[in-house]
Amino acid sequence: DRSALIFCQVHSEGPGVAPVKRGIDKRKRGIILGGGFAGLAAALELRPERHDVWLSDRRRWFECVPNSHEVLAGVKSPELLRLPLDRSLRWAGHKFLRDTVTEIDPVERRVATRRRTAIGYDALIVALGGVDATRGVRGVLEHAYPFKSVEQCHRIGRRLERLAQRRKPTPVVIVGGGLEGVEALGEILRRYRSSRMHVTVVEARERLVPEAPAALDTHVRELCAPYEVDFAMESSVRIIEPRAVVLGDGRALRSDLTIWTGGPAPPSLLAESGLAPRGAWAPVDGTLQSKGRPQIFVAGDAADLPTPLSKQGYYAYDMGVCAARNAERLLAGQGLTRFRPSGKPMLISFGDLSC
Repeated sequence: DRSALIFCQVHSEGPGVAPVKRGIDKRKRGIILGGGFAGLAAALELRPERHDVWLSDRRRWFECVPNSHEVLAGVKSPELLRLPLDRSLRWAGHKFLRDTVTEIDPVERRVATRRRTAIGYDALIVALGGVDATRGVRGVLEHAYPFKSVEQCHRIGRRLERLAQRRKPTPVVIVGGGLEGVEALGEILRRYRSSRMHVTVVEARERLVPEAPAALDTHVRELCAPYEVDFAMESSVRIIEPRAVVLGDGRALRSDLTIWTGGPAPPSLLAESGLAPRGAWAPVDGTLQSKGRPQIFVAGDAADLPTPLSKQGYYAYDMGVCAARNAERLLAGQGLTRFRPSGKPMLISFGDLSC
């Protein structure tokens, strides 16, 4: 998988590049917002001798999120799934700014962060990813454990360890039977299938991972048959309480741990900056250029493509590369190229039971 190239490229740290004073620097400045797959791929694509590149992220780390479910069972540790962004950017000859972006001004071509004054840009790549979606369900933020980042999965793993030490039945509820929910279930069974843990998967649709072939639903259920696993299909969630999940039909499922796999939602900064309608992803054309903002490209989860794609790390990586190349061509006065995603297989791991 080309996503793994990020790890291969930055694990061999080269000599850092001394910062160039802006007063004598003739290079065009590119700013990248977000240090996930799309943002880091874009940075590694840009050449420091041609461009003054800054990458901003509030986190210290790039995280290999597609493997984060393995943290639940302890197969992976957070350290194995993280790369320090400062080292990665220094290796590439760029600058890392650890801060939270508070404003994007497309008219003045600058971004503002919480701890710094505004920074001007000649080209901007927005790769902010998403935030945890609550789907309008009350109690998600207060009582559920979101399943999106490495740190969140590490928190779930620690909670599972504590629950497994009990000598009484322990109910666990996974909300969402898509890719993330199924992989979370597989990791719980990998480590805790001999414990007294009982897992219920709640899914609003009629089968698990509906974007996959229908036989997958049957296969997962067959794998789970010997274990303490139930499926509540075609069931919506009304409220998440401290020790229960209340379904749309009024049933209450006891839960000592509720794992929420509600997926991503657009960050509010997209709408606040005029890049997207409120509550929506940022629309782009076929070159990943923001609609009406020619100096801005949007990549990764934040982008609303003309032909929608699933929000996966491998597509984000491809978009980051394309956005960087088009930003380079824009600054050179050249025509832009269309984003063409390569074909991707769907790989679903189910603990140590199947793949």
